[in-house]
Amino acid sequence: MMKKTGTGMFMKNLLIIVSLATSALTASAAGLDLIPWPAKVQPEPGQFTINQQTVVTADAPFAAEAALLAGDIHLKTAAGAKANRIRLTTQGAEALGEEAYRLEVDQQGATIHAHSPAGAFYGCQTLAQLLEPKTQTIPLVKIEDAPRYAWRGLMLDVSRHFFDQPTILRLLDWMADYKLNRFHIHLTDDQAWRMEIDKYPELTRTGARGNFTDTNAPARFFTKSEMREIIRYAAQRHIVVVPEIDMPGHASAATRTFPQLDGGVKTYNPASEATYDFLQNVLLDVMQTFPSPWIHFGGDEVNTSGWGKDAAAAEKMRAEGLQKPQQLEGYFVRRMTQFISQHHHTPMGWDEIVAAKPATNTVVFWWRHNKPEMLEQALAGGYAVVLSPRSPCYFDYPQDKSYPQIGWKICNTPEAVYGGPKIPASISPALRKNILGVEACVWTEHIGSVPYLEFMIMPRMVALAEMAWTADGQRDFGNFNARLKPLVAQYQQLGIHSYDENNPEGSLREARPSAKLPATASATSASHQ
Repeated sequence: MMKKTGTGMFMKNLLIIVSLATSALTASAAGLDLIPWPAKVQPEPGQFTINQQTVVTADAPFAAEAALLAGDIHLKTAAGAKANRIRLTTQGAEALGEEAYRLEVDQQGATIHAHSPAGAFYGCQTLAQLLEPKTQTIPLVKIEDAPRYAWRGLMLDVSRHFFDQPTILRLLDWMADYKLNRFHIHLTDDQAWRMEIDKYPELTRTGARGNFTDTNAPARFFTKSEMREIIRYAAQRHIVVVPEIDMPGHASAATRTFPQLDGGVKTYNPASEATYDFLQNVLLDVMQTFPSPWIHFGGDEVNTSGWGKDAAAAEKMRAEGLQKPQQLEGYFVRRMTQFISQHHHTPMGWDEIVAAKPATNTVVFWWRHNKPEMLEQALAGGYAVVLSPRSPCYFDYPQDKSYPQIGWKICNTPEAVYGGPKIPASISPALRKNILGVEACVWTEHIGSVPYLEFMIMPRMVALAEMAWTADGQRDFGNFNARLKPLVAQYQQLGIHSYDENNPEGSLREARPSAKLPATASATSASHQ
């Protein structure tokens, strides 16, 4: 684990703002470079020094979190220590929320109060940030903290370019450091199928070949054991791995493997029962592998033009009383979401699925920043929503205005990410309560190496984390940026490729020494660009 070096109403609100700013400045002056910034921070004079006799002790529900912390900061665990200890306890935590914690550091040690293992874990992450490794000291402080959003996610596309298990484990470490809790993995698309399915071994023999830049690249995919290790590792860090099997579009990797499923124009055939049998078998396998209560089925960018020319599709529409191919798409979406729900999972899809009007237990990911009406329709329709709009949540978009642009020519700077998605003012507070949280998306058409992946993620992931965790009134980009700068320097020392606003050309050159960024693409190009 890394050390993180890391409106009478007008006057009332002014006092609140001044109080928050003073709290942040006081904590900063005390060396508390915490990210994400906690809800309440009260620094006190003095420090607790860890020595060879210091132990980590925990109530039974938090034994795993205690062991993980002890391993990270090189301490032993022990039961019953009253002093010179770091204690994880449920005592005094009755009023705390599911992911909340209270951290108190005094001369006797540190105590983390939490209602749940997740809260205890996040308290441990904050404690690790407070630890000064050179002196083995922790400043005296009282912290009360809870997240802004329940869903704090990062999505990685491994279809366009594959990233292996060690790379993902490292990414999960970074997510855990900053209290992100959902890892959404985009496993299938037109370029390749990246996960073993027992019933269909040809999917990885043939479907896993190629990537966005080389259609002849050798097959690369996750074995079941590799994926289970990713899931286990993530769960230790209170991160849920959410699988995505894209349908009915973005299906080329599967349909070139099984041509009988081809519906034309990169889609599955929605008129064939073989399609539904195949996808249901795939989803059952995925459900057995992933303990996630959510299954993402995509549902985006479906080109139905091939269906309008197909006799079987026309017959299917007549049988179902449908008038046009777009309604057949809706039939497909409702059928697959029903299947997922019947198997005790929550279906998730991109915002195009709102038109299909699936059951309201479906979660909608709003990604089309230029279509705020889709967010409004989803919320008004009773759907829970995850905010993941291109602006500012796409990390395949450049983070500096000097870089060549792709897609919609959006520049998602760390400051833009920190500001968060823009929610239309027309959306009422009551509807906003249905927003689960936020997620950044890393599409990999133009990201083909680990150094460049790191560069595109860091430090925007850190900005995302504070935006997702810290309440609106307590966030200030200037203060955040001051806490971020030592981190960027630390990344460089550790060999982690990170964007540096003070050296944009050099940091890019180090991440992609021999490669050029793609030429400017059309705003209508596919694949979420």
